[in-house]
Amino acid sequence: MSRKSRSAFTSNQVWPAIAIVAIGALAYVASVEASRPAMYRAKATPVAVIDVARLVDEIDERSEWDIRIEALQASINQEGKSRQAAMERRLTESEAAPDDEQRQLIRDEVALMQLRLEQWAQIKTMELDRERALKWQSIYRNLRRESSRIAETEGYELIMVDDNRGELNSDPNNQQMSMEQQVLTQIMNRRILFAAEPIDITDQVIVRMNNAAPQP
Repeated sequence: MSRKSRSAFTSNQVWPAIAIVAIGALAYVASVEASRPAMYRAKATPVAVIDVARLVDEIDERSEWDIRIEALQASINQEGKSRQAAMERRLTESEAAPDDEQRQLIRDEVALMQLRLEQWAQIKTMELDRERALKWQSIYRNLRRESSRIAETEGYELIMVDDNRGELNSDPNNQQMSMEQQVLTQIMNRRILFAAEPIDITDQVIVRMNNAAPQP
């Protein structure tokens, strides 16, 4: 057999072997890749945020509540002044009493009036506090209602309070809480650390809440 014939014969033997090895290697790599757990990218969740501080400043409901509470406060102040004036008049009358016994009776009456005034003031303070609590409960309830309706209409799966703005602050003059505790409290109260172009629906919620015009 000539050298040329031997070379051709050897080449014909080598290339099929190389092809077999390559195919085997590719099959091994494919089997290894198939054995690895599949990597799935999480589906993006449609999220919107609301600037609650701005919303509270711009909704009509808060103004309506504030007018009602201010009227109640004015009424309480007026009645308190009237009761105080009545006490002062009786004290003045005690000075003009004809004798000590009559003077003491009037002073005992004034002491009872003072006690009743304090009890009345305590009740009225609780009444004001209740009205203020009802105001915020109503606003929050209506905020949740309108947010839920927008989420259903627009397809949002999550609506959050936007607390991603602003730096952490501390007040060195705060006697109730250390500066460290002030910062830690702010950190613990925040929920959004980063938001990539969040969809702010504050204006939509304000419009819907104002259009709903709930009455206190």
